[in-house]
Amino acid sequence: MTTVLAWSQLRRRPAGFAGLAAALLLAVATLTALGALLFAEHGVPAADRREVRGPGLGLIAGAFGEITVLVAFFVALNTLGFALRHQYRDLALLRTVAATPRQIRQLLCRQAALTLVLTAAPGALLGTAAARAFLAALQHRMMAAPHARLGAVLPAAAAATVLTLLVVTLAATLTARQVTAPAPAAALADSSGPDRRPGPVRLLAAAAALTGGALLVRLAATRPPADVDKAAQATLLATLVLLAGVALAGPLLAPLATAPLGLALRTLLPATGWQADANLRGYARRLASAVVPIALLTGLSATMATMTATALHAAAGPPTGATSATDTWLRQAELGLLSSFGAIATVTTLAALTGERRREFALLRLLGATRADVLRVLTLEAAVTAALGLLLGGAVTATTTAAFSIAATGHVVPTVPVTTCAWIAAAAALLTVPTVLAAAVAAMRRAPAGSAHE
Repeated sequence: MTTVLAWSQLRRRPAGFAGLAAALLLAVATLTALGALLFAEHGVPAADRREVRGPGLGLIAGAFGEITVLVAFFVALNTLGFALRHQYRDLALLRTVAATPRQIRQLLCRQAALTLVLTAAPGALLGTAAARAFLAALQHRMMAAPHARLGAVLPAAAAATVLTLLVVTLAATLTARQVTAPAPAAALADSSGPDRRPGPVRLLAAAAALTGGALLVRLAATRPPADVDKAAQATLLATLVLLAGVALAGPLLAPLATAPLGLALRTLLPATGWQADANLRGYARRLASAVVPIALLTGLSATMATMTATALHAAAGPPTGATSATDTWLRQAELGLLSSFGAIATVTTLAALTGERRREFALLRLLGATRADVLRVLTLEAAVTAALGLLLGGAVTATTTAAFSIAATGHVVPTVPVTTCAWIAAAAALLTVPTVLAAAVAAMRRAPAGSAHE
């Protein structure tokens, strides 16, 4: 019965699961590619393996896989939250007719599993193609044995699917608390979930994540120059943990950081700036949900780029370890992977949040605002959201790369690739503003009188 309900919700609300499907497709593809690479050198003579530059296929696949699982969990948790919001009232109604929290969790887990079933085969095919291209690139750079060949693709795809299933099931279980924690009547009273302050469990988790991130930052800063590779690993892990802490504490951090930006809006654009500021301040959870994926995208990207630039600047004589050309290329490939996950999270989150405001837009238009007026306010909101995401992501990047710079160069100020960081900021703005406007235009296609009663 639960499976039938899960499939019914997927068919009724495909747009609500689009972001999750894209994230799972990328996760299965990446893990399939990395799993296939693990066995690519099976049977290759030891003499050929000794000629390989860099860490080897096993370490490359392991490092990429670790980051992929962590980021995939983060993105799955975010996209599942919006899938739940699309059906929040339905789930709350099920609770009022005696559905238990366990049954609600099962329903969400099966929805996630069915979404994975639909994306597993295309993801495996995409991952196989990516593995062939990546292996060819590694061989071209003498980072893989010339006679290495992909093998065990089907077992790699199966393992990738199982691992992704575990990740998304855990994410679905945690997401289900949004509808199972409140009393059934309280949950039913709000069709999209309460916009309340984070509870004590979330705050404790945020404090733990921020504390863990601080310890990892200290670990990275205290590595000797000979262990710069370990410092780089600790720096990247610290960035992920701190961003998780920012995500958990987002409903508290976002309004505080918005205050100066909102004041600037009210001063420079009094006609529309006050409304944009009021909308951003009035919905802390919505603002935090929009800001977090932007912070994830920019924080991870800027950290990787700054670490690479700092390591190259610190190199003296023949480069080794984190300063080598091979390691630099690997970091660029890892940056591309992380940016893909971040872009999916950003676009799907912003589109879902904007689409949820259909009734709000309709009421504004019934009160006399034109479509152009609404779009102008949304443009300002999107600009402030992008700026806030850049601010939070930049703060995490500054903290972690300063620690890496201490380990690599002995100085607290890292080498910042200004051009690359400018492109990252531009990419965040280009993802944010057009996505919000496109989703708003789609939400306002219907007559306002009809949308206002939905």
